[in-house]
Amino acid sequence: MFIDGKFVESTSGERFEVENPANREIVGSVPDGTVADIDRAVKVARETYENVWRHVSARERGEYLFKVADAIEKRYTEFVELETRENGKPLEQSRSDVHEAKEGFQYYGGAADKNHGDTIPEKNELFDYTVREPYGVVASIIPWNWPPMHTSDFTAAPLATGNTVVLKPAPEAPLSSLKMAEIWQDIFPDGVVNVVTGSTEPGVRLTNHPEVGKIGFTGHTDTGTKVMEAAAESITDVMLELGGKNPNIVLPDADIETAVEGTTDGLFTNTGQACAGCERLLLHEDIRNEFLEKFIAVTDDMTIGPGLDPATDLAPLANEKQYEKIKEYVEIGKEEGATVLYEGTVPNDVEDGYYVPPVVFGEVTPGMRIWNEEVFGPVMSVATFNSIEEALHLANDSQYGLSAAVWSTNMEVANRMARRLEVGIVYINNYNNGTFLGTPFGGFGKSGTGRKLGFEETLHEFTQNKTIRTSIAGNEDGNLDSYYE
Repeated sequence: MFIDGKFVESTSGERFEVENPANREIVGSVPDGTVADIDRAVKVARETYENVWRHVSARERGEYLFKVADAIEKRYTEFVELETRENGKPLEQSRSDVHEAKEGFQYYGGAADKNHGDTIPEKNELFDYTVREPYGVVASIIPWNWPPMHTSDFTAAPLATGNTVVLKPAPEAPLSSLKMAEIWQDIFPDGVVNVVTGSTEPGVRLTNHPEVGKIGFTGHTDTGTKVMEAAAESITDVMLELGGKNPNIVLPDADIETAVEGTTDGLFTNTGQACAGCERLLLHEDIRNEFLEKFIAVTDDMTIGPGLDPATDLAPLANEKQYEKIKEYVEIGKEEGATVLYEGTVPNDVEDGYYVPPVVFGEVTPGMRIWNEEVFGPVMSVATFNSIEEALHLANDSQYGLSAAVWSTNMEVANRMARRLEVGIVYINNYNNGTFLGTPFGGFGKSGTGRKLGFEETLHEFTQNKTIRTSIAGNEDGNLDSYYE
């Protein structure tokens, strides 16, 4: 683990192994953190905030972040290969992930000195102004699906705004965060960023620690609910990036080729393990058969294999738990009576990894679990509609509200639909759920609270607003020279 500028073992003395999901080989091992490790990390982070980091100017904080970005660039290939080994995704997608991590530090390095307050004229010779102040210690708990990017997302903005950080990576993919800590060790003052690895115990302690001022969490909605409940005990502010069950609506006048291409990217990027990916496909009855014929043809042409193979389109799922979960949902869909329109196969020459081939279910109805619950894998549920009002009803009938897509050549209709879709992100004639840097990212309903990746909204996520009221000179008439007589 990384605490107070040093790599240390857990107080438990225990370690756990990290698998390569493509072949189940061991990539490495990391310490199994405890409550005592979290308590130490938070104590260090708090003392470093009070004694060091809060006294560093915003512009200087930005310079630190620029140095981190430069260091990631120098070790780019190492990060890419490590992510594919611990997470499984294709190399090309790992390259994009690491690039986004680097850009995250660059972006918030430039934003660090631009987090300003307001000035407010008052009455009775008073004057108000506001300042944005850090929370102190930010607890960042990140998932396994985009390790370098999430590490950047939940450290760059908090650090830019003057907080110190205790980061808890997912036990399935902690190595990218620890490699990032090698860079932090050379750049930041000791204790500014700390990384505690482990399973549930350290994460739970972070969410209810009285010295944590803000919690940033990305993960499953059920876990996010528990994080919010724990934070409520100490009235700790939270930012939650949670799940999605995102509708992808294709209207009868859509460009079918483009919509098929976008849908393929929207579902299969990261083997479907993306909160903003499209798991619900809503097709107008007039183009249903044409769309599905082309979509299934493209899906059948995808190459399944290890992420380290440049020819791979669809890599293994990230871990055994995820593998078992997706297989269970495929069986649930069949048991519920959905029609299997397509089910792929895993090639015989692929090693014994966590591979699940694509599955496309048709005739899926709103009462089915595969329509309502986030699967988080390469499984598509298809429903048909015959009016836009029906499509909007189907799309909005969900506990989630992260993203949605509309495909149409009529931009007036598409944009009016975008206004009525109850989600935080709407794609029109694209499903590019890649880089959002500079754009607020987050959802409605059980998809979470708060926004990451943006400028003002995200800077405000990690700071508190303070109002200062002061007396100023009155506005009475008179010769100013009289003040000195």
